Amino acid sequence: MTENGKGLVDIGKLVLAFAKVNRATLHEDGKRFESDTDHTVMLSVCACALAKKLYSDSLDIGLVAQFAIVHDLVEAYAMDTDSFGLSEEGKKAKDAREHEAFLRIEREFSGTYPWIPEMIGKYEMLDTKEARFVKTVDKLMSKITHIHNSGAYFKLRGMDADTMWNNYQSMVKIAEVKYGEEFPEVLALMDELIREARKITYGV
Repeated sequence: MTENGKGLVDIGKLVLAFAKVNRATLHEDGKRFESDTDHTVMLSVCACALAKKLYSDSLDIGLVAQFAIVHDLVEAYAMDTDSFGLSEEGKKAKDAREHEAFLRIEREFSGTYPWIPEMIGKYEMLDTKEARFVKTVDKLMSKITHIHNSGAYFKLRGMDADTMWNNYQSMVKIAEVKYGEEFPEVLALMDELIREARKITYGV
């Protein structure tokens, strides 16, 4: 096989591994776990649609799409980590696993299809408005699934309404301070979706 052909086969293997990674969130039936590819497609469509509707004059939608496609690709090797209520030690361990996974992807693809590690690296730097936008919109996705399955994740974990609310409020503050302050409309949507998820799950 040519280098280009073999490289495409390798990309296919990476993406198929990525598709086998399950997230902590669930499908509408509240039983099947959402896969990383489910999540990535949802984010890609939502991010592009929101960028066009809210920020068409200030965001490159093509770049938004590229960042959304690769934003979690390291999880093909690092696996998903449930970040709800994650401790500082857990966060450091997650970051270390994902960095090692990135280095592996870089080794595997920098010589054949360097767009993959290049875009992952650019996204992680968060030094473009598009990357920060995708990072912010990413935080909406789990709320969408919670609404569709009536809070199955919270029920599975035995979480009460106050614990759910307090954890999500902390997440909103982190998003606002670290990367989302440029996108008040997205932060408002995050709050709206959290409230709707709480209402559907707990009736409050």
